[in-house]
Amino acid sequence: MNDIIYTFNGKNITMNVCIQIRAVLDILQEQLKIDFIEAVNRFYVSETYTILQNTENGLWAESPGYIADRFFEEKKYTTQPQ
Repeated sequence: MNDIIYTFNGKNITMNVCIQIRAVLDILQEQLKIDFIEAVNRFYVSETYTILQNTENGLWAESPGYIADRFFEEKKYTTQPQ
């Protein structure tokens, strides 16, 4: 299988991005006390995930902790208290 999903400067970085996503999901599971599927559902609809997919901005090269922090900050500012 040689599916290229993510590239940066003409190089295939798909595995790098997938590893980052999995590590971020692990952090979400731990911090939010949720299962893997719930972490996926929350992360994949976030602006942070959308930004991560745009490899030219370099977010994929940051640490999983940094990416997770961006997710948590996004949710803090986009979630309105009821």
